[in-house]
Amino acid sequence: MQFNRRIVTFLVLDAVVLLGLMGVFAAVNHAFVPAGKPQDPLVYGVQVTPTVNAIPQTLAVHHPSGDIQEATDADAIDPKRLISKNVKVTVHTVVMGENYWTIAKNNNIDLPTLIGANPNMPFKAHIKQALNILSARGVLHAVAKGEDIAKIAEDYGVDAKLLKKQNNIHWWHGLREGDVVFIPGAKPQLMVKEWKDYYARRGIFGDPLGHWEKINSPFGVRVDPLTGDTRHHGGVDLHAKYGDPVYAAAGGKVVFTGVSGGYGNLIVVAHGKGLQTYYGHLSKIYAKVGQRVHRGSLIGRVGATGRVTGPHLHFEIRKNGKAQDPLLYI
Repeated sequence: MQFNRRIVTFLVLDAVVLLGLMGVFAAVNHAFVPAGKPQDPLVYGVQVTPTVNAIPQTLAVHHPSGDIQEATDADAIDPKRLISKNVKVTVHTVVMGENYWTIAKNNNIDLPTLIGANPNMPFKAHIKQALNILSARGVLHAVAKGEDIAKIAEDYGVDAKLLKKQNNIHWWHGLREGDVVFIPGAKPQLMVKEWKDYYARRGIFGDPLGHWEKINSPFGVRVDPLTGDTRHHGGVDLHAKYGDPVYAAAGGKVVFTGVSGGYGNLIVVAHGKGLQTYYGHLSKIYAKVGQRVHRGSLIGRVGATGRVTGPHLHFEIRKNGKAQDPLLYI
């Protein structure tokens, strides 16, 4: 009987110790798992069905227009505060003849990535301007006071665990105000007003050539290549080879085809809401007045008719008869 009492006492003490250890483990686990966040699909060997609002398991592009905030010079990113070891930042100085699109292309990134690393980047590039260039596509985010990795992940629509991994964040090495984190695959949510307005309009029209490589002459005041006089250029001259196909930039109705002064062979398409597109200097015209065209419809071919120095496409966008900068809409 005494032997049985010893066994019972030993079992009771063992159970108390085990329960105590389980309580400590639960407390530690609770401290490092954010409350209210959905669990992974596999938790402790038990399959859990994710909820509808679960954080995606892969980094996703998250770019609702309403999330974009206006940046100021105070929002400039300091690459020295970057804590990620998975991306490198170099500084590029703009030189004559470059623009943001060519800089992004030459560095194997895209325009949103360029903005994401330079939130206070002005709408037009200028010579000797310094730009942060990322080695991968994504966004740099400067940590504000009170922000944690869970909030940043939620704001950008990415997975907090992957964000931690990308930036080497652990419970013993957390975030500090002013740290710069890399958010791969994300779109910028901070940019100057001109870029914000640009993204609000962008996408109305497509690429009339399908392969923009170079802008021979931009929209705005320029030196006339034939006379040397300073005058306003109402569109953009797009680099192209003679005979390259020209496509409708958006759906609409053809309202003019034929020869028109310095435009040479010209097509004009009306798109509604006062918007029209002009395609000048063509070698061939396939569209007919009154024809309904779709975005991407073949309407002509690049030529060198009219007032030109060589083959290219003169592309114009007009709103209520007033010329607009095409790069604000494409």
